[in-house]
Amino acid sequence: MTSSEDLTPPPKKPRTVSNDDLYRRSTQYRYWSFTQSKLEDLRVLANKKGRVLTHKRLEDLDPSLDEAKMIKENDVAQFPYVSLDEELKIITYYARKCQDLANFFHLPSQARSTAIIYLYKFYLTYSVMTYHPQHIMYTCLFLAAKVENSFIGINNFSKAIPKTSPESILQYEYLILQTLRFSLRCHHSYQPLYGFYLDIQQLLPKVDRKRLGQSCDHARDLVGESLFFDVNFLFTPPQIALACLWRSDDILVERYLAKKLGLKRKQKETDGAEAEAEAEAEAEAGAEAETETETETEAEAETKTEAEAKTDTETKTDTKPPKTEEGEVPPQQRFDKMFQTIKKCSRLIDQASRNPSVEEAKDISSKIRYCLEPLRYGRKLLKQRIAISEIVEEANTKRSVSTESEQTSKRQKTQ
Repeated sequence: MTSSEDLTPPPKKPRTVSNDDLYRRSTQYRYWSFTQSKLEDLRVLANKKGRVLTHKRLEDLDPSLDEAKMIKENDVAQFPYVSLDEELKIITYYARKCQDLANFFHLPSQARSTAIIYLYKFYLTYSVMTYHPQHIMYTCLFLAAKVENSFIGINNFSKAIPKTSPESILQYEYLILQTLRFSLRCHHSYQPLYGFYLDIQQLLPKVDRKRLGQSCDHARDLVGESLFFDVNFLFTPPQIALACLWRSDDILVERYLAKKLGLKRKQKETDGAEAEAEAEAEAEAGAEAETETETETEAEAETKTEAEAKTDTETKTDTKPPKTEEGEVPPQQRFDKMFQTIKKCSRLIDQASRNPSVEEAKDISSKIRYCLEPLRYGRKLLKQRIAISEIVEEANTKRSVSTESEQTSKRQKTQ
């Protein structure tokens, strides 16, 4: 009789916690990771809120003012609202300015990247028609410098930026903290890239160090450029780092991943080649089975016992490749899935940049100021009307002078 101790299953091996598991428990992943459709919905909603708030500002204008009368005469529906595409362009424009300002203060790449991410996160909730991105950019940079242990005194910070004061920078700090849900830690792709740099040297000891260094330097530049795209809301930092490294040296990354996942050279073939190899193997196995059955007589086949049939099936199953453990993904499938993610991330970085020209940025900034202060737009319309009336009046005076001169010349001729 067996005891209860013999019936207990052996304990399972404890699963190790990877860095990816730790990242997926972070606030950045839980609060700021989206699908493409969800990200677009958030921006559309923020733009609609900005339009509604601007329309409310127009309704609250004093009707006795000449500027308000001009806006209503010009039709409120023709008011220059900021479109969604213009919002993304102007946010990217000031994100570039944030990078330049961070370089002016000699801030490290971690603080610079955090400030840019803060700016993009803020405008997933609010529209540029609610808060001007230039003011928010200053506060994001000041806050990121504190978070990343590169503190700059507020007085020194404001002195270096024209037309600012400590109060104008600090007044948005708590609003930004609320918008970020107080999740200030930002995971960037610089550290995973450095980790890949070390791991490649360990797995591929014969790799050309000069080539690897150049590829990583180029990938680091691409990581900095990826801050101005949506990849930081759609992919994890290691995925972005690997995509940038793949764009720098695709052959090196493919060799590294194949070695990392334990793939042999034969396993790195395409799916079509694998399917053909499997079909050929099955055909060969079927041919061998047919030759074996042809040697047996019909009488032997009929008198074959169930035990012999069972042994035959066991020997056939033993010839199949060993199965992976329960729940474990095969290496080839992991390799293919990983490369699909890398290529998708790389395509997003390859997209056309949203960087507007200086003239385009000025036009969008003027629209933002009209939305924040509608009376500015009324003054513009009033100035346009006055200018048009002056042009018309000047043209009328010229006509009257010309007609008088013609009449006088006719009189002189008749005399």
